[in-house]
Order: sequence, then C-alpha cells, then structure tokens
Amino acid sequence: MLVGALLGIATNYATDDTDTAPWGLRVLREWSVPLIVLALVLLVAGQVWLHLLERPAAIRRKWNAAQPPYPGLEAFTEDDAGVFFGRDPEIRDLVGRLHPSVPARAHRFVGVIGPSGSGKSSLVLAGLLPALRRRRGHWEIVPPCAPGTDPLTSLASSLAATRMDMTVEQVRAELAGGAVGLRRCTDRLRAMRGGRAVPLLLVIDQLEEIFTLSGEQERETFLSLIRDAIAADPLLWVVATLRSDFLTDFLESGHAELVRQPTLVGVLGRPELLQVIEKPAACAGMAFAPGVTAVMVDDAGGGDALPLLAYTLQELYLRVGAGGTVTAEDYRSLGGVAGTLSEQANRITAELRASDGDAPVLTTLLKFVTLEHGEPTRRRVERGHLTERERAVAEAFVVGRLLTGADGVLDVAHEALFRQWPPLRQAVAAHTEELRHRTELERWARDWERSARQEAYLLNGERLRVARQWVDEADGSLADVPLVAEFLESSARLDRASLERLADAVAVRVMEIATSDPELAILGALAALEECAPTSAAQQALHTALNASRVRAVLRGHGQDINAVTWSPDGARLATGSDDGTIRVWNTERSADPVVLTPGGGGHRVQSVAWSPDGKHLASGSRDGTATVWDVETGTEAGLLTGHDEAIESIVWASDGERLATASGDRTVRLWDVANLVEVARFTGHERTVWDVAWSPDGRKLASASDDGTVRVWSSASGREVAVLARHRAGVSAVAWSPDGRLLASVSEDRMVFVSAVAEAEAPPGTPGTGALRRQLECREKLSCVAWSPDGRRLAVGDEVRTALIWDLDTDEQTLLPGHTDSINGIAWNGSRIATVSRDRTVAVWDSTAPGGQSSTLLGHKGSVVNVSWAPCGTRLATASQDGTAVVWDVDRGSAVASLSHAGDVSDAAWSPDSTRLVTVSQGGAATVWNVGDGTELFLLRGHHDEITSAAWSPDGTRIATTSRDRTARLWNVVDGAELMVLQGRDQWLGGAAWSPDSRHLATSLTDRALCVWDLEAGTLATTLHGHTDYVWSIAWSPEGQRLATGSRDNTVRIWDPFTGTELHTMTGHRERVQGVAWSPDGACLATASWDRTIRLWNPADGQELKVIGVHDDQVNGLAWHPDGSLLATVSRDRTVRIWDPSTDLDTLLGSARTRVFRQLTGDERQGFLLPSR
Repeated sequence: MLVGALLGIATNYATDDTDTAPWGLRVLREWSVPLIVLALVLLVAGQVWLHLLERPAAIRRKWNAAQPPYPGLEAFTEDDAGVFFGRDPEIRDLVGRLHPSVPARAHRFVGVIGPSGSGKSSLVLAGLLPALRRRRGHWEIVPPCAPGTDPLTSLASSLAATRMDMTVEQVRAELAGGAVGLRRCTDRLRAMRGGRAVPLLLVIDQLEEIFTLSGEQERETFLSLIRDAIAADPLLWVVATLRSDFLTDFLESGHAELVRQPTLVGVLGRPELLQVIEKPAACAGMAFAPGVTAVMVDDAGGGDALPLLAYTLQELYLRVGAGGTVTAEDYRSLGGVAGTLSEQANRITAELRASDGDAPVLTTLLKFVTLEHGEPTRRRVERGHLTERERAVAEAFVVGRLLTGADGVLDVAHEALFRQWPPLRQAVAAHTEELRHRTELERWARDWERSARQEAYLLNGERLRVARQWVDEADGSLADVPLVAEFLESSARLDRASLERLADAVAVRVMEIATSDPELAILGALAALEECAPTSAAQQALHTALNASRVRAVLRGHGQDINAVTWSPDGARLATGSDDGTIRVWNTERSADPVVLTPGGGGHRVQSVAWSPDGKHLASGSRDGTATVWDVETGTEAGLLTGHDEAIESIVWASDGERLATASGDRTVRLWDVANLVEVARFTGHERTVWDVAWSPDGRKLASASDDGTVRVWSSASGREVAVLARHRAGVSAVAWSPDGRLLASVSEDRMVFVSAVAEAEAPPGTPGTGALRRQLECREKLSCVAWSPDGRRLAVGDEVRTALIWDLDTDEQTLLPGHTDSINGIAWNGSRIATVSRDRTVAVWDSTAPGGQSSTLLGHKGSVVNVSWAPCGTRLATASQDGTAVVWDVDRGSAVASLSHAGDVSDAAWSPDSTRLVTVSQGGAATVWNVGDGTELFLLRGHHDEITSAAWSPDGTRIATTSRDRTARLWNVVDGAELMVLQGRDQWLGGAAWSPDSRHLATSLTDRALCVWDLEAGTLATTLHGHTDYVWSIAWSPEGQRLATGSRDNTVRIWDPFTGTELHTMTGHRERVQGVAWSPDGACLATASWDRTIRLWNPADGQELKVIGVHDDQVNGLAWHPDGSLLATVSRDRTVRIWDPSTDLDTLLGSARTRVFRQLTGDERQGFLLPSR
C-alpha cells in the first residue's frame, strides 16, 4: 500500500504542468523517476530482510552431524534446530506474538498449551528461541528453566547462568523479595549487556510441575512473582509450556489472566509428519525405502504419536547410520511406531532379569512417577536415593534412552513411557494410591524444608497416623527419600513430645479425680497411655486410679439383660442368667471364655440361677415356667422341673442339696425333690408375683418377697406361715437371710432396706408373727436386690438405676459401688468379693473390703511401714513399722505369723542368711536379734552412743553391721552380740548401710551427701563417693559386687563404681525423694521406691526407666525383691505391704484396666481431659 501511494504521488507530479508549478515541485518532477526507483529498491529489500529473518528455514543453525538427527523421547533443544521440522506456522505465530511493542501485561505471558507428547517444548526450544536469537541485539533470552520442586531456585539458577555475576543463592534471595527483586536482576542483566532497553524473555518449560512437584505456597509465590514482574517491567516477556490437562488447575489458581490468549499446539498433519520423518534424515544422509515413510505416518496416530515416532526414528538411525537406508523390515523388526518403545523396554527387562532374576524393574520405574489428578507425570530421582539394584535398573534404561541422567539426577525421557509400555502402565494403575500418597508426602516434606523446617509444617495427630499407615502399606518405600524420612521422623518426634505433654496433662487430671471417680480416672489414664504416650506420669495415674477402684473385673458376653448371678461354693466361678436365653459360667481366677449353657435349646429368658452346695450342679429358672438342673462338669441337663404357670423369678437350693425352692409369677412358692424331679410342697398366700425366695441357713424356713408388698416366712417342713412382714409400702424385690439365720433383710421399690428379726419358734397356726424391726435404711432409688456378707456385718444392695451399695450395720457407713450404666438385677457375696449383674449386659466383680490395684496387699500395721526384707527362703517377709512392731508374714497365706513388739518405732529389719533370725532397729538406741521361729529375743547390740539408723546382716552370716547418729558404723558377732569393729566416719552421722556380696566391703551413707566404702579386712575407708546434692537414704550393691546403687533426697538414683568413685549413671524421673533401691537377683533390673508414691524399674546398663509397676496411696518407704526375682515387696506410709509381679508389662496392665471399666469416655469427658474428639 505504501509503495502504491508513493508511485501515485510521483506519477502525478511527473505528469503535471511544470511551468506553473512551484520551484520545489518542479525539482521533484525532474527527479521523480530516480526517487521512485530508489524507494522501490529500499522497500523490497526491507521486506526480503524481514521475511528471511522470520522464515524458520532461514534461521536454522548447522546441525551437529555427530548426533542422531532425531532426539528420541527427549525434546528438541536449540542445538537441534537444524533438524527441527514440521512446525513452521507455529513458529511464525509465536515470533509474531512476541513483538516488543505489545504493551498489555496479559499478552506478554505467552502460554504454549497442548497435550503431553504434542511437542510444546520442542516448539519453544528448537523453534522459537533460535528465531529470536537471529535478531541479534533485539532480545535478551534467559536460559529455560523447569519449576521442579522449588520454582524460585530453578528460576534463580537460570538467571545466574546468564553470567550476571551473581550466585544462585544471591539471585534467589532477590527473587524472595518479589517482583522488585526480579526487576533488579533483569536491570543488572541489561546493564551488563550495554544498558540498552531490550526485551527480556523468560522461558518456563513444563509449567505443570508447579502443580505436580511444587507445594501450594511455592506455586502461589512463583506465579505471583511472574505476574507482578510482568506488570512492573514493560520489556519483560514470559513463554511457558503447559500440559493441557493442567489448564483447569491454572485457571483455578487465581492467575487465569495470564493465559487468556494461549498458543495451542495440536497434532501434526500428514504433510508435516512427512517433514518430521524425511527432512532430518536428509540432513544426516539417511534414506527410506519406498513406502516406508507412508507406513510410518499411517502408524503415527493417537496419543504420544510424536515422542513414539521420534524414538522409533532415533532407533532406526542408530541401526542403519548416516548414509544408510531404512527398509520395511528394519521398521517392522523394531515393532513399528507403537511398538518400538515397548520392545526396547522388554529387551532391557529381559537382559536385567537374565543377570538378576528378581531385578526390581517396575518398582524402580515407579519411583519416577508422580500422580496429579490421577494422571502419571515425571518425577526426578537422585541416584543416591536408589539402592544398588535399583541403580542398575535405572542405568540400563538410561543406556536404552528411556531414562536420562545428568548431575546425579535421573528422569524419564518422556512421560509416554508411563502410558505406552503395558507393564509399567499396569503397575501405575495398580499402585495409584501408593503413588498419590508418595506425591503428598514429598510435597509436605518440601514445604517443611522450604520453611526452614518450622514445626508448624510437621505432621501430627491423625495426619501423622495416616502418613505412617501409607508408609507401612508400601513396605517403607515411600520414605526412601532422605528428606521424606527426616520429615516423618521429625514429625514423629514433635508428635511424640506433644502427646507426652498431653499424657502428662491428662495424668494430672486423673490424679485429681481418682478417689472421687475411679472409673472416669481409669478411662482417662487408659486414653493417656493408649492414645497419647506411655509416660511415667500416665502410668502412675493409671496405677493410682486402679488403686482407688473396687472393681476387680467387668465380664462381657451376654447379648441381653442379665437377671441373676450366683457364686460357686469354692468362689472360683460365677454363674449368670440372661434374657438372651443362656447361662454363662465364668472362671474368676483365670482368663478364659465362659461355659455357655442353653436351657431348652434356647429361646426362653433365664430369670434365676443357683449353685448346689456341693458345686456339682446348677439350677436355673426360665421365663417359660420351667426349672432346669445342670451337671456343671459335663454342661448337660440333669433334669427338668415343670409345674409353674408363669415365669420362675427365683430359684434356690436348700443347704442339704436335696431340695430346691422356686418363686413364680403365678404367686406361689414351690419345693422340689431334686433326686426325683417332683414337687413336694406348694406355698400360697401371696396376692401378686413372688419375686424372690430364700432358705434359712438351717433349712427350716423359707422367706419369700412379693409384689404385694409383703415378706412371708414359711416353715419348710409344715408349709405354715411363720411370719408376715408388711412394712414395705411397695412391692418387695428381694429377701435374704443373715448367715446366722436370725435376721432377714428385704428391699423394695419403696427405696427402703429393712432388717427384721424372726422368732425361732413357729407361730401358732393362723397367727403368723410380724418380726421385730432391727435396722432400716432409706436409699435414693428403687431397690432390686440384696445380699449379706459372709460375716453378717454388712449388706449389699442394688438399685433399679445403676448403683450398688455396701451398708456396714456396725458403723452405719455406706460405700457406693458406681459403674453399671443400667439397673442392677442381681447381687451375690463371696468372701471379700461381690458380684453384680445388670441390664447393661455386664457382670461386675468388686472388692468389698478396700479398693486396690494390681498388687496383693498385706494389711495389719497400724502405722507407717518403713522397711521390708524378704527372707532368703522366699516364703516370708519381715516389715518394720512406726506402730512399734516388726511383723513376719507368710506370703502365700497373706497373713502375719509373728509380731515382734518394741518400745518405740521400728526403723529397720534384716534377715539372717539362713532365714532363722531377724535383727531389728528401734527407737532407744539398741538393735535386737530375734529368733523368728518362736519370736524370742536373743540379745541386744549395745555400744552406740546415739540412735541406731540401720542394721544389715553380712551375706556370709557371720556379722551384723549397724550405723548410728554417733558417727560410727559397728560390726557385731552374730553369736553373742559382741562388738568386733568400729568404723569411725567423718564429723557426720551415718544413715544406711549395705554389705558387698562377698562380705568384704561395707557401704554407708553420710548426712553430708557423701558415701563411704569401707575395706573391712583392713578396717579402713577405701573410697568416698560424691555426687548427690542431698542426703542419701538407700544403698544397694549389685549381685556381682561391681556396682553400687543409691537413692537420695535429691530425687535421683545413681549407679557408681564403688572402687573408683566414678558415677556411671544418674536416673531422674522420681518427683520426690528416693527412699529405697534394690537390685534384682540377676542384676538386670533396678527397682526404686519414692515418696512420690511410685515404684519404678530401671535398666542399670543405660540408666533408662523401664516402667512404673505400681503406686501406693502414700509415700513408699522401702522395697525388696523375692530371692528368685519373681516378686517385689513394697511398704508405705499408707500402712500396707504390697506384693507386685514386676514382669507385668504395660500391655498386660492396660488389658487388666480395660476389664475394670464398664464403658468408654463420652465426648464431654474427652473434652474435659483435653483429648481430641472421636
């Protein structure tokens, strides 16, 4: 158009009238022809130059003939521009879009978008960039970058590679400042190039990696940087390639304005495919036999056509070489476009398996896959993160050009490998979840790393649990990257610390409520240990809660309401009857599944059960009005009693075991001959359902309780009424005779317990007595059941809500047994135990005398028990108490066999090695030696000038050592009590004393916090041990005699080399003074007792705490191992002696605790403990 206009103007002037024209126009007319010719030449030359500049064929460099003309699965690069064909229109379009005069910010971000395998990267790298570089001085091009896991670092690396005299770290620090920092970098780059204001191009290849490999924060930071930098610098351009399946992610990222006008890369047409095949071959001198290229074009259809075609062409070139000709057979032998890659992968796999039959081919290649939206994408892997066998697999695939490797990092040559090789495609499909999990873990780990490893980025709670589950399900392979492994371990450490703090916080709350609500305390302690961490505080809290609970076991198994319970005569078993139609026989002495008996084949609710006096038979009454007699040993029915018209509500054996009494809804009480299974008597008189019947202990009377509000007493011989007790204002639920048969207890829906005396003699006919009221108790709820204690001093009653109660008739004290969550239907007493059954479908066994934990308890001392010693024979214990006694206990029987009285508090007791004598220390200054067999005093050890603090028998049995406040330790003859040696300490009084196992050394403690080890053969001080910061209360030699353990008021336990004075370990954990230390007989364990109420076990080899094995209700003053190490005895200010099984591990303890609760924590209770909701 411009040329035409100039020609028109020039022609007009040339043909105009020259005489009348102005002077200037006359000159123009004279020179118009030469000017026209010159303009035409300049315009044509300019157009030719522009065309040559922009024509792709003109900007191609020379190709390096040493390289194959086809890159295979990898993208074409700038070095391959000479053999890059088929995309000329797209190159011209991109060059046209990158015009420096474009001002719009959005237009200066050019997104090159297409599916995987469409050639986006090749178009930009081998097409666009060489075209722009032809315009020397017009563009400053930064080397391309791929975002990877850290987009800012990747961009910084590319900028630093421009030789802008900055390190990668320096550039990244600038980029961290946002667009301003990037602008400083680009200005610096321009300045180093002469300072001209030229456009600068950033090339981002595989932009989808900001979604597949980068974290959300890194993605937002990077895209915001690019967006803001383009806005701030009008000469900044960005070209980015992006897989089309990630376009939606980009549009939803908040940066959609950047891709409003993308360049779309589609499939190549047939002519372009022919160029892709033939022109690079022509450059390399390779030819194709006739028809081969047409077949290849036909085969290059569908997804991944270009990478598969390029890989096939590369393999063909490597086969025939430059100057060669590709034949149809060459092409077919490779497997064609679709099969070349698969054939190569199969070949590599076969070669690997030939040398290593179990080569981890697929598991190795899966490490190069990450998933985003279910689609497999590439994942770079460091060689160092692979095992030796995995590296061998990877290197074989690198040699086969299916993987690439540079700078210690491996990558897939193209993602087509994931889709086109069937075994790998199937493996990806089979491991989709595992790959997705690995992607998530690596993203979380990178986020943590980039945050400078801030704790806020670590996992905890449920997220950590899920992550661990992922790793476990993948056999640990998800954590094979060191960063991921560190991330998970750091998360675990943080979570563990957090859980330990939570466990300790829960433990504090448990300790506060243990006495007032033992069940809630047990539930809280269980949660602390099972959900949080097994800290010492949580273990102590559980022991404390168990100590406060009277529940010994909660038995589960019945499927419906439980109506009745009875103990076997020997107390070893319980029988229960339920609405589920079964009787269950439980062994209360060992853990075992109950024996299940089903009357009549099932279907009839069992209302009552009773054990025969000899324990061989059970009787049960059912809702169908029948009673069944069972042979307990065989579990078979021994007989059936029929006759009642309605349900049998109660059944009971006579003391002679020959008769049964039953009470029924038909208003009658009946007696049965068990041997002949016949009814022998029927008692009538009640006007409504008879709920309960009870034999007097002598078998002469029966008492029945009825819904008519009365209790009737009958003569079992004559059937006459002896008494009618009509005190209750509502139906009477249950009745029970006292063990001596003189009193009758009854409970009712009127909430009253009445205890009545019934005359021994029968009342005259027709004038039944009323019984004298002896005691009464009003309860809060309707009452359902009652039972006497074996000693007749207490009553146990159950109510229709959820609570049982023990009423002490002597003191009127009432003890509640809370725990059941519904009505208590039955109650039975056996020794010190009570069994209850409930509508909540549980059976509970309670301790009626005192709450208690996992230990056996010896009761009897009236004051604080301060020391304990186990007899070498192992059958007896000696304890010293501030009640003025030393007591010898028979451990097997759990009772005292001797009580040795003293004038004052007894502070120590020690056995002779032969278990026949005992030395005790008491207030008054003397130590006493006793004959344990008859409890006689043998002699006193006199000589100290002040109070004796401890005494110890030498292991060889020849001497007794005592320590005193008179600042001496003395040795005595055990035969006559003569003084043998005086060990003079420093100006401090002496506390504890302990003999070495060989009886050659004695260790004593001083009030100045030091310990002395004496050489008794020389009578001199051998070693002084310093380290404790407060008084040492206890000392113990290890069994081999090479170590000494001490416990101190500084709350620590220390282990020493007694002969060098070297401190080997300091054990912390106790929160108050350590009052006792004791080595296990094998020396593998150290037990300690503390005023913090705990007993703990330690590993003396490394000083680590093993566990808390128990607690007392008050300060623990001492402890001693059984000679065989199977038991541990402890004594306390709570006046008890307790025997523990030290082998009980935490799992056993937790299992036991679970059997002592009725329910789970509620949501509100969890919140009260600060536990997460469930």
